Amino acid sequence: MKLRGIIPPIATPLLPDERVDECGLRRLVRHLLDAGVHGLFVNGSMGGFALLTDREQVRAVEIVVQEVNGHVPVIAGASETGTRRVIAKAREMARAGADFLSVLPPYYFRLTQESALRFFQEIARAVERPLFIYNNPTLVGFSLEVATVLELSREPTIVGIKESDPRCERWLELLRSFREREDFTILLGTERLMPVALLLGADGIVGGLHNVAPHLAVDLYEAARRGDYPRALALQERLAQLWRIFEFGEVWGGLEAALQYLGLCEKVTAHPYRPLEPEERRQVEAILRAYL
Repeated sequence: MKLRGIIPPIATPLLPDERVDECGLRRLVRHLLDAGVHGLFVNGSMGGFALLTDREQVRAVEIVVQEVNGHVPVIAGASETGTRRVIAKAREMARAGADFLSVLPPYYFRLTQESALRFFQEIARAVERPLFIYNNPTLVGFSLEVATVLELSREPTIVGIKESDPRCERWLELLRSFREREDFTILLGTERLMPVALLLGADGIVGGLHNVAPHLAVDLYEAARRGDYPRALALQERLAQLWRIFEFGEVWGGLEAALQYLGLCEKVTAHPYRPLEPEERRQVEAILRAYL
């Protein structure tokens, strides 16, 4: 079964001591569900998984699964630096109730296509939940070749890919290779080229900005589905203007200010990264007032 639609990589609201802010996370889940999103991705890059303890990563999944209560599928990130570590974490995420798992290639040590192939095959054969490959060359420093993805798609438990390579030619090659595969989902990690991605045949979109403006993303997706591309392009322009919030601060600074502005939570930045300065916050809020 394919996943389709808008699947935000949910931010992880935090308390001052960087434990998960349960109340804030539940509010954020409801904010997204109320907008009509089609799934949620917990412990992705936008969730700051790499800065959280293992326990807090699992707790975030437990809270989201409980709050979602079966209304949409939940994908849980189980990324780590090596095969055994990923398998152990993936099993914890499965026990926490995730419907799907997502795994990046291991980061830090150099990979080859052959070692990446072994890595994903061993994980797929060791866990029972359906698995998404997560290709994010910008952050990992390594990209899976499409031929490697095709080989991995033979594994019964590997059901799709979350593709964050920003190159449209990569999207074309990937989508062309899986055009006839109704059993394999392709989710593209883009907020800025959503109409293009959907026109090319992407099944869904995973965009961090959709934490802030899920209603615009869902409206755009529905417009593209019915072939109303003028409407989709107009919505894309609004999202492109909103995306400017990420130009402020370090990593999540603009996102944190936006979630505060919406009354959803107080903190998503974790050390060593800083929140916005007051003038930066004012500029983010001006963007939100103009385009939300």
